[in-house]
Amino acid sequence: MSMRMRVRHATTYTYSVPTRASYSEARLTPQTTSDQYVRRSRLEIVPTAWSQEYRDYWGATVTAFEVTDPHDELRVVATSVVDTADPAEPGRSIGWDDLDPSTLDRYCEFVHQQDKVRPSPSLVPLLDAIRATAATPGAYVEAVVELLRDRVKRLVAATHVSATAEEAWDTGRGVTHDITHVAIGALRHASIPARFVAGYVHPETEPQVDVPVEAEPHAWLEWWDGRWVGWDVTHGESPGERHIIVSRGRDFDDNPNLRGIYSTDGEVSTTVDVEITRLL
Repeated sequence: MSMRMRVRHATTYTYSVPTRASYSEARLTPQTTSDQYVRRSRLEIVPTAWSQEYRDYWGATVTAFEVTDPHDELRVVATSVVDTADPAEPGRSIGWDDLDPSTLDRYCEFVHQQDKVRPSPSLVPLLDAIRATAATPGAYVEAVVELLRDRVKRLVAATHVSATAEEAWDTGRGVTHDITHVAIGALRHASIPARFVAGYVHPETEPQVDVPVEAEPHAWLEWWDGRWVGWDVTHGESPGERHIIVSRGRDFDDNPNLRGIYSTDGEVSTTVDVEITRLL
């Protein structure tokens, strides 16, 4: 199955006192992959800013920009049209022996436990019990997904953003990238390479053509099973034609939609609006 979608992501920063300058970088341009083709993408910045585009270490398109004139509002609007498709059927799954030292060395950045994804001490015994009986890495992943299923509902229903996977698990509070952090840490605990994916997902399972739908930035994971295999922990499904990939990395900190610094004596408020429309 395939789909064509338009995604519009608008962010507005409003300053109570005009800022003298702001320096930012945006990761808002979807990637072209084997399952996704970016037909066009545009980034509008108001006030007009100097900008430069580059690819970061993880392969994401980054637009660095600066506004050096005083301004009391900064608006960044990214609009992209993307063709997506369901990924190819997975091939042979790996066994535990396939996660040998050379493989783990190759993917060491996705095995190391950063503070952001490190499992809660209360979760570790449950993971160890799963690892003791899982015949393959795939079986371990399936069991972890089942373990997190009830927890996902509580996390996704929350509006609080947790600082770490440990906090998200212990409090049962967080948003989509928090539960993704929990799952990534759980997989890395068993030395399974896992990485963070940032992007969007159309919220409707059967999107209607030419009907704009309110959405939000989304996150899921990919784990190494002889090739990278995606899993959307929040929705309990494999990423497919409704998903749009923007960036990948070790955790959320490698994948911010917008990041920057500004100079002002006042306060700043932020609004974010995401709209997705199926075109075909």
